[in-house]
Amino acid sequence: MPSSTRRALTLLAICALVGSSACEVVSSKGAKQDTTTVASTATNVPPIDTTGAGVPATPSESLAAGSARDTGVVTLYPEQPVRGGVLFALAEGVAADIPRCSWKGAPLPCARVSKGVLAIVPLPADEAAGTFTLSFERPAGRITRQVTVADHDFGRELVFLDSAHYALVKKSSDVARDARALRSVLATESDQRLWHGSWKAPVKGTHSAGYGVERFYYRAADSSRAITLAPDMKTRGTFGLDTNSKAADVPSWRHAGVDIAAARNTSVNAPAAGIVADVGEYILTGRTVVIDHGQGVMSAYFHLDTALVHRGDQIAAGKRIGRVGSTGLATGPHLHYGIYIDGKDVDPSAWTAMPAFVRDDSKPKSAAP
Repeated sequence: MPSSTRRALTLLAICALVGSSACEVVSSKGAKQDTTTVASTATNVPPIDTTGAGVPATPSESLAAGSARDTGVVTLYPEQPVRGGVLFALAEGVAADIPRCSWKGAPLPCARVSKGVLAIVPLPADEAAGTFTLSFERPAGRITRQVTVADHDFGRELVFLDSAHYALVKKSSDVARDARALRSVLATESDQRLWHGSWKAPVKGTHSAGYGVERFYYRAADSSRAITLAPDMKTRGTFGLDTNSKAADVPSWRHAGVDIAAARNTSVNAPAAGIVADVGEYILTGRTVVIDHGQGVMSAYFHLDTALVHRGDQIAAGKRIGRVGSTGLATGPHLHYGIYIDGKDVDPSAWTAMPAFVRDDSKPKSAAP
C-alpha cells in the first residue's frame, strides 16, 4: 500500500476517534433540569419530575444501564411534605450491597427492600422548613432530588398546674437526667425491620392534643391574671427529652407526640411488632414504655398506669403492653403516643399514613449504618 494511502487511512481513524469522544454534549438547559450525577455525561437528558406520590421521577436511559435491575426511578411520598411529617422515598432497583443515602448533605440511614432502596426522612417540628437535597448512591452514579418541605404552625398553649405538678417541671436536674436516658434509648439503630403491614392505633379514643404544639406551664394560681406570650417566646426543648439543666423562667416544652384521651386502665396495645427497648419511671413522662420496631423506628407510650411488658420482650402487633394512666406530668388519664425515626420525633398520623411501597414490603433487609 502506498505511503500516501496509509497516511490517509491513519488520519481517517484519528478523526473517527476524536469524533466519538466529542459526541456527548449536554445543553445548559438539560444540565439544570437533571439532578442525577453519573460517571459519564449523558445526552438528551429529560426533565426531572419530583411531584411525589405515585409519580416517579425518571433520569435518562444511560443511567439505568449501570445495572440490569436499576431503573433510576425515585418515588417520593407525600407529594407535599410538611414540617413535622415524614418523607418516604424509594429508589427502585438500586442494588448496592450497602445502601448509602444523604439528606441535607449528611448521612441518612436507608435500607435495602424488595424493590430497591428505601429512605425514611424524619421532618421534626423543631427543624426549619425549606428546600433540601436527598441523595441515593449507586454504581451508575448518585441520584439526587430537591425536596421542598412546607412550613406549618403547630400552635401554642398555656397549661396551668397545681402545686404538686408544678414542682415536677422545676426539677431541672432530674429532667435532664431522664432526658439523657431516653435519648440514649431512642438513638438505637437496630439492623432488622421487625414490622410489616399497616400500623394500628395503640388505644381506642380521640386525640385531645396535637403533635408539635408549644406548651408553657404556669402555676394554677396564675390562671386568674392575664398572661401574654411574646411572639419571640419559644419553648426550651422537646417534652421528655429536654437536657437543659438550667431552670427556665417559664417551663415549656414542644409536644413530641399526640395525646389520646381514654379512661384509666384502658388497654394500650402495640401498633406493630417490635422489641421492648425500655420500661421506666421518669419525672415528666411517668411510667413509660418504648418499643424498637427496627431500622431506627421507635414508638413511645407515656403516663401509663401499668406496664405489662419487660425490657427485651419480643412482641407482636396488637399485644397489650400497658394500661392508660396519669403518671408524671399529666393532669388526667390519657396516653401520650410518640413516633421517633432515627431519634427524631414526628407526627404519628404522618407515620401511619405511609404509602404501600413501605407498608407492604415483604422482604425487609438490613439497614445501612
